[in-house]
Amino acid sequence: MRFVIDDDARTLIESIADFFERRGDARSIADASTGSGAADRQRWNALCELGVPVLRLPEPDGLGMGLLEASAVAERFGAVLLPEPATAALVLAPVWAAHPAGAKKLDDLCTGSLITTLSVFDSATVSPAGEVTGRIRIVDGGSGDTVALLARDEYTRGEVLVILDRSELDRSGNGLPLDPTRPVAGADLAGAEPLDILRLTPGQANRIRHEVAVLSAAELVGSMQQVLDETVEFVTNRTQFGRPIGSFQAVKHQLADVYAMTEQARALVRHAAIAVDDGAADAAELVGSVARWVPRSAIAACETAVHLHGAMGFSWEVDVHLHLRRALVARSELARFEPATNPGQLAQAG
Repeated sequence: MRFVIDDDARTLIESIADFFERRGDARSIADASTGSGAADRQRWNALCELGVPVLRLPEPDGLGMGLLEASAVAERFGAVLLPEPATAALVLAPVWAAHPAGAKKLDDLCTGSLITTLSVFDSATVSPAGEVTGRIRIVDGGSGDTVALLARDEYTRGEVLVILDRSELDRSGNGLPLDPTRPVAGADLAGAEPLDILRLTPGQANRIRHEVAVLSAAELVGSMQQVLDETVEFVTNRTQFGRPIGSFQAVKHQLADVYAMTEQARALVRHAAIAVDDGAADAAELVGSVARWVPRSAIAACETAVHLHGAMGFSWEVDVHLHLRRALVARSELARFEPATNPGQLAQAG
């Protein structure tokens, strides 16, 4: 297994981090969280220009990186609570590139002309006549132009990737979403007409689910690192009883626990990413562990951060509570993940 992220990938990661910092995205996303939750097209186009969608495409058309590098990039998305479905682009680009009918979709994705969200943990079906039925949950409920979802094909008994126009979906959602930076919407598929249907092998469908789980967890790792950094800075500057509260042993121990959880989560996510790329026999088991353990760790880390911020932790002046909200939604989403029962399917899809 290759655990080292090369210099090219590190350069890209640093470029993305610098991009977010120059724009002040971490603060602007938090400030905009009480708004509509709509995608920022300018930010999305800039991320496309940086090469995010082509990261996993083979050279010379792409950057030739793997799921390990993609997970490290996804950490940067989680650190700023990125609303746009960038991880969906990291998963979909290789799918479009490998499919005979995917050229136009790949071009739209990579140029930023279309924002596509991805729903892979729901139960949807496609009839022999091409009718889609079911109800799905769309994370990034305020973003995107189209939705790509995994569905069961009643004719072949296999799975397909269905592309739907978001504007035609009968969507419903809470007026006050738990995570205002990335709202979740429910959508009834009855009567929805697919823009396209791509047939997949069992290995391809399972790999898509595994990649989504890994990259979603990687975003949480970035979120954990961010709240750790913010909390360390806060307790260093906040004084009580004539000294910084970070100098008290009880505070130090809690931050040490958050640090340990963050590093353990990062190691598990990256191990799973490599296993999926390599088609390892234990890939499904590792991804299942990621889906169960990382969200719980992220929630624990964020709850500690909120606690150590005191009353400020619940206020809109700091964003640690937004990271907690993101982790709670992610736990609900990843709880629906079911690893492939046949580990060899991932190797076949690679």
